[in-house]
Amino acid sequence: MIGGYAGKFLWVNLATGVITEEIPDEALLRNYVGGYGVAARLLYDRIPVGADPLGPENVFAILTGPLTGSTGPTATRWTVAAKSPLTGGWGDANGSGFFGNALKRAGFDAIFFTGIAPKSVYLWIENGRAELREAGHLWGMDTYQVEDWVQSELGKGFETACIGPAGEKLSLISGIIHKKGRAAARSGLGAVMGSKRLKMVAVHGSQEISLADTKAVQAVHKKYVKQISDGVGSSKFYSVTGTPGYTSLGAQNGDSPTRNWGVSTDHFQNPDKLSFDELLKFRVKKNACWRCPLACWGTSNCVYDNKKIEAHQPEYETASAFGTMLMNNDYPSLIAANDICNRFGLDTISAGSCLAFAIECFENGLIGLEDTGGIELRWGDHLAMIRMLEKLALRQDFGDVLADGVRIASQKVGEASRPYAIHVGGQELAMHDPRHEPGMGVIYQMDATPGRHTQAGQFYLPPGYPSDKPTFGENRDLQVGRGKFLKDAACLVHTMNSSGMCLFGFFSTNYTYIPELLSAVTGWEISVEEMLRIGERIANIRQAFNIREGINAVQFSLPERAYGRPPLTDGPTAGFRVEAEMMLKEHLENMGWTLDAAIPLPSTLERLGLADIVGDLWK
Repeated sequence: MIGGYAGKFLWVNLATGVITEEIPDEALLRNYVGGYGVAARLLYDRIPVGADPLGPENVFAILTGPLTGSTGPTATRWTVAAKSPLTGGWGDANGSGFFGNALKRAGFDAIFFTGIAPKSVYLWIENGRAELREAGHLWGMDTYQVEDWVQSELGKGFETACIGPAGEKLSLISGIIHKKGRAAARSGLGAVMGSKRLKMVAVHGSQEISLADTKAVQAVHKKYVKQISDGVGSSKFYSVTGTPGYTSLGAQNGDSPTRNWGVSTDHFQNPDKLSFDELLKFRVKKNACWRCPLACWGTSNCVYDNKKIEAHQPEYETASAFGTMLMNNDYPSLIAANDICNRFGLDTISAGSCLAFAIECFENGLIGLEDTGGIELRWGDHLAMIRMLEKLALRQDFGDVLADGVRIASQKVGEASRPYAIHVGGQELAMHDPRHEPGMGVIYQMDATPGRHTQAGQFYLPPGYPSDKPTFGENRDLQVGRGKFLKDAACLVHTMNSSGMCLFGFFSTNYTYIPELLSAVTGWEISVEEMLRIGERIANIRQAFNIREGINAVQFSLPERAYGRPPLTDGPTAGFRVEAEMMLKEHLENMGWTLDAAIPLPSTLERLGLADIVGDLWK
């Protein structure tokens, strides 16, 4: 088998209980690498057009990449994929921690679940053996309780990926949780697990991961660990503070959406209360994913509302979603909100956005106390925020409306609420404002999983990449000419995600890191050019999945206030309007997709070795 791969996929038919193994074709791995690249190709072939995302025909996948567990710095990622119930198109989410390494060492590169179990189950895997086991006693548990049960009953060597009550209740903004807070949260895939009555996957493995050239892998490891220790790229930022180090800065420089994207960051009071120094008052321990030299995350505890809380520290996206979005600068409440989302299995970005939508609806008289269960929703009222978040997690009162995201919530409240529902294609936007970095506006609209900030990278291209790209957050008026580097960034990031590498490691080393490590691990000679081509192929098969489902992202209704329509009158981005149409046209031309519907041209597909799907898209 090629280095870096366990060499086996597991297919689990939940309806019948039959578990089979599949040996992946080398061409599949070479062309799509792993992760959501392999998933997109296989699920395009095996999910029928028009399948109900919460029905038996949807396929839910958990995958690693060839770099996962390879000892390469920050090679820790695992991916979940399925048809998204939130957007109706392609869905994936990315997790970190220890689960991916454990799955690979248990003997499998990926698991694919089909059908619906007649009763709740979990999948147990240990060193090549796999069993479906009854999970009735786990159903209803939160993710912390599941983790504790696994460690107590199955053993401390087991790693888990599970859903909480939100996924069980089919919340369309629910995700999958590992290690009490390492989340694969976007696209609503927790609801897919819930619909299949799959509570968790528990894995343990001690098998060695084969490497094509161990000495070459060690040399690449040494080279890039040195770059990280020398402070290349963003390494010092990630290793010293992690993403929480950006929370206060984003609350001042115009990047963090404020009061549901409605005002500038100038209106956010005391942003220093969200500083990293403030977080350190509550931090218990600094943590790292499997063998990661960055160690960018940690745990924290506090007393909030007379309750002692110990939880993962809020990452930037979480802190912004429950901070600037809600005009809230109370750090303990951010920890409490993160704790609730992790326990119940909710996407923090979407959950915070849903609360912001609810507050605007309340202050504009579209909903009242009779809807909220007596909670008076006001900007900056963190106690009310937590109360409504708990209702969202439990699907109580107006929380039941919010649990499926702002698009569906707005449809239920009525047309007057539409301006307050900030989403693209059904998914709430991440916490980076296109008025601060206009390239985000294109990626939010045009990635196959809309509204996502990591699909072309927040800073777009890693250190050393030969490009005259604009600096993130600067030269905002230079919106022309971004199409080429946006395409390159997306292609690089797609290959990186599919390989099992962490985005933070990518930004902390050099753009040559992924092809160098992939070559050493697999034995393939992979150049930067091939890496770009692989990423482009993955982008096109994900896009083809959406086109086949009837999704036309060109016609998405964009949230006007998030794109500067009208522009803000004050603050760092005053007067700025994202030229979305112009940038979109440039991006589509660079991708080789049609301007009216973003359909990959036959020549594009054929160039990428996707001639077999031309007939599906061009009938």
